[in-house]
Amino acid sequence: MGTILKDLEVAGDKGKARIEVLFDTGASRSLVRRDRAESITIFLKAPIPLKFRLGVGKGTLDVEFSAVLYFTIKGYTFFHQFFIAEELAHEMILGADAMQLCKIVPIPELEDVRIDPTVLDLELV
Repeated sequence: MGTILKDLEVAGDKGKARIEVLFDTGASRSLVRRDRAESITIFLKAPIPLKFRLGVGKGTLDVEFSAVLYFTIKGYTFFHQFFIAEELAHEMILGADAMQLCKIVPIPELEDVRIDPTVLDLELV
């Protein structure tokens, strides 16, 4: 089984950047490293600081800010709320929250993902 890392175009309200994204089904939330996010987006301050538990015995991660970012995979553009972290091992982590909502299915043995474009259909009633 391989690690799924993709170099994706990520956009915010201030611009765009190419960011290396780790697709991590073990992460319950999606995160982006502060130094990669600050040039492309304005941060939204949380009313209270958030604390995320890291892997077993690896401590916690304090987060005060988030941002809505757009990311493009295989020609399809999605958006999601990412929490801003000071220090991450990867530039961006696409967690299970985004993958479930956007119907992005990891295929670890191919080090790739499958996209369901129907999630982008908007039905007006």
